[in-house]
Amino acid sequence: MWYIYNNKEVWGIFMPIPTEILDSWSKQGATKTPKILREKIEKVLTDDRSKIKRKNLLDIYLQGSYRNNTNILGSSDVDIVVQSKATFFSNISQLDTYEREIYNKTFDDATYTWRYFKNDVIETLQNAFGSSNVKIGNKSIKVITENYEADVIPCFEYRKYVSFGNNEVDREYISGIKFYTTNENNIVINYPKKHYTFGVDKNKRVNNNYKPTVRIFKNIKKRLLEQQKITKKVTSSYFIENLLYNIPDQYFNIDNSSIRITNILNWLNNNIDSFSTFVCQNKQINLFGSAQEQWNEEDAREFIFEVNKFWSKW
Repeated sequence: MWYIYNNKEVWGIFMPIPTEILDSWSKQGATKTPKILREKIEKVLTDDRSKIKRKNLLDIYLQGSYRNNTNILGSSDVDIVVQSKATFFSNISQLDTYEREIYNKTFDDATYTWRYFKNDVIETLQNAFGSSNVKIGNKSIKVITENYEADVIPCFEYRKYVSFGNNEVDREYISGIKFYTTNENNIVINYPKKHYTFGVDKNKRVNNNYKPTVRIFKNIKKRLLEQQKITKKVTSSYFIENLLYNIPDQYFNIDNSSIRITNILNWLNNNIDSFSTFVCQNKQINLFGSAQEQWNEEDAREFIFEVNKFWSKW
């Protein structure tokens, strides 16, 4: 149907969830407790009893919804990256032959491998929190505390080199993280710091409406799960955020949340066959594909379909 907004005719499925409900869903969840938990994990991993080699070269930071300020009320799991700066993985596929020769002369193979590092992290956490409170998952190590569960991700820096010269000033790379899954030994590469930076930039460009919008969609996902309209397999909060990042800025530049969500749903419906052009928020990886860090197109279509039904039948 057509409706009028700011003296303009706009097309939309205008049967909105009341604005006051959407505004409550847009609110951010806890911020203090995740910060305290990260600091607690950092203290354990860097103190004198830590088993980690060169523990002074750790970069420990929040990842996911708590880092990106898109966590909703009631969220519990806190993603914490434990990145060793003692060594790194690299990708030199974009370098020419001359640059690769310089690279190979510059660096030796690492002696402290990721597997040794991961085992040191696990042992240190078990000693501090108790073996029964530390569960080794496929992608992370879950640490169970009184109020929150931390998903700790041991990783090395991943450097995707763009250029490599004889001097540091002539070397350019895109920095991410890399680790292996426990069960399949699959490679996982991601760019959490890029994800954070581009999310902050988009939020600023759209009058701070981007992150509240992400939280609204996460609340809708939560209710779809509760109603068993979708399963956890269909989507994650991470993929929802990446999906919405691809929507042009003008669709977020509307303060009325009902109209904003309506326009966003219409845009998604009109562009559902353009998934091949969608990128992750880090701008380094395509959103859809078969890799660990990518989404399945069929699952995405199912999610959008169920969100539309939820919206229209409120």
